[in-house]
Amino acid sequence: MVLLLLPVAIILIAVGVAGFVLARAYLLDQWAETTRLKLETAAHQIKMRLDEKLELIDLASKAEQVPNHDIVETFLFQQLLQKDGVRFVDVERIDPGDVSPSGKDMKDYLSDLGDGLYTMELCGDFGFCAPITDPNALDRSLRIVKILSDGTGRPAKRLVVRIAFDSFMEPIRHMTLWPGSSACLVTSTGQLLAHTDKSMSDRRRLGETGDEVEKQVLSEMRKKSFGTVFGKGHPPEVIAGFQKLPFLNWYIMIFSNGDVIMEPIMKFRFYYTVAGLGALVIILILIEAITSPVSKAISAISAAALRVQDGDYTAKLPEDRNDEIGQLTASFNGMVEGLQQRELIERTFGRYVDKTVAEELMHNKDALRLGGEKRTVTVMMSDLRNFTAMSEKLQPEEVIKVMNTYFAAMIQIIEKYRGIIVDFYGDSILVFFNGVESDVPGRAFDAVTCALEMQTALTKLVSENAEKGFPPLGMGIGIHTGEVIVGNIGTESRAKYGIVGSNVNLTDRIQATAGSGKVVISEPTFDIICGSLKVSQQFKVCLKGVEEDKNLFEIEAIEKECELRIA
Repeated sequence: MVLLLLPVAIILIAVGVAGFVLARAYLLDQWAETTRLKLETAAHQIKMRLDEKLELIDLASKAEQVPNHDIVETFLFQQLLQKDGVRFVDVERIDPGDVSPSGKDMKDYLSDLGDGLYTMELCGDFGFCAPITDPNALDRSLRIVKILSDGTGRPAKRLVVRIAFDSFMEPIRHMTLWPGSSACLVTSTGQLLAHTDKSMSDRRRLGETGDEVEKQVLSEMRKKSFGTVFGKGHPPEVIAGFQKLPFLNWYIMIFSNGDVIMEPIMKFRFYYTVAGLGALVIILILIEAITSPVSKAISAISAAALRVQDGDYTAKLPEDRNDEIGQLTASFNGMVEGLQQRELIERTFGRYVDKTVAEELMHNKDALRLGGEKRTVTVMMSDLRNFTAMSEKLQPEEVIKVMNTYFAAMIQIIEKYRGIIVDFYGDSILVFFNGVESDVPGRAFDAVTCALEMQTALTKLVSENAEKGFPPLGMGIGIHTGEVIVGNIGTESRAKYGIVGSNVNLTDRIQATAGSGKVVISEPTFDIICGSLKVSQQFKVCLKGVEEDKNLFEIEAIEKECELRIA
């Protein structure tokens, strides 16, 4: 799930971050462009408001040249007073001695007219000069002074018009500002002329509180007539925009809350995060819904495989799916059935063929081919004495029971000494001890030891059978070492793994010479072992089918361990 969800989460985060950055840049650009248009519109409206008042002032200055100029002046002054923001219009006569007719001292005269208010003088054809401010003044208004001359060009009257700076904010107030935004009118030096924020009522200058955004705005105002400044944070806490009035050294400023401006993108980020988490949860649920049955099916197959590994071939899984897991389940069941059949074959095969031979045939493909090879092995044959007479006295069930008990005891001992059982001939057992890695003497010694232990086991078995009322049994064993052919004998349809050769027949003849409870070995076997064998009798006998007499040794016991030698 982690490997599936991690790439999806990374993609969602990357897309969200990229989208957020692009959308934020787009919103900021849109805000800057919209603010510029609004400020330009407000600046134009402010200019129009001021122009209509200046036109009336200019008409009043020319009224001296028309008949009945007093009536015209009064009418113009009344019109001027009716204009928005005009607080009062005052006309004072000037004493001719206060200023020279040439007007050389006019500038000094005008500079003396200030009464502590925000003032701005109208200097003839030069337009407005810089405002004269007084930090202690409470009345924030623009004072326009116009000298009215008489017919000879001499100063006769002083026209003083006061216009509230706050009236210039009306166009800004009528703009559609963002919620929480504020606007102000400032000079190039940062003096506050008017504002829409009540919290700025006691302030005289922009940046006096140490606000970094205001300081940055003042710095940008010296470089360009329009600009935007972004405060700290993502989104910025404050966004500011400014626009210079083209005809005055004044600036209109707007301060907006970054959270409000970025509200759409903040909503986008919130909803995108919620949607992304929701998508991850849905994907997680889908993965769980899809992989849970698969995981359970794989776990069931794994658990069944462990049972099969432990030898339990009864594990069968339900085949109730049509997908790949269903195919895997069917294949697993087929495999278990095959293993079950193989196990059955191995168990059945092992009952009829020696376990060692069976393992060799099951794991060695070459061993399944017909044919064989010559090897020097030690052959042992055992046979019960008087078994035919005994079987005639017992019931068939009792005969089988005695034989099974007998074979069980003998087979256990033969397997202990790694003897290979070739076949059972009635009550006879044919075994050979293969000389692996040229260990022929050692295997011959194993064969003799095995035969003596078989006789001991039979003695104990006879004692047990006597308690059950069964007649006694005797066994003769013959052992011979020689060269035989070891391999598969028969046809492709039916074959037998065993040994053939004259030495097998010779072993059978030697076994026939052994009395009940006796172990007789040939001279080659005796020679390659050593003198550690306790011989109860040595004799020479003419065996059936053999031209020369053979020296045979009846072994009673093994006296001691010894070093074996090859004859």
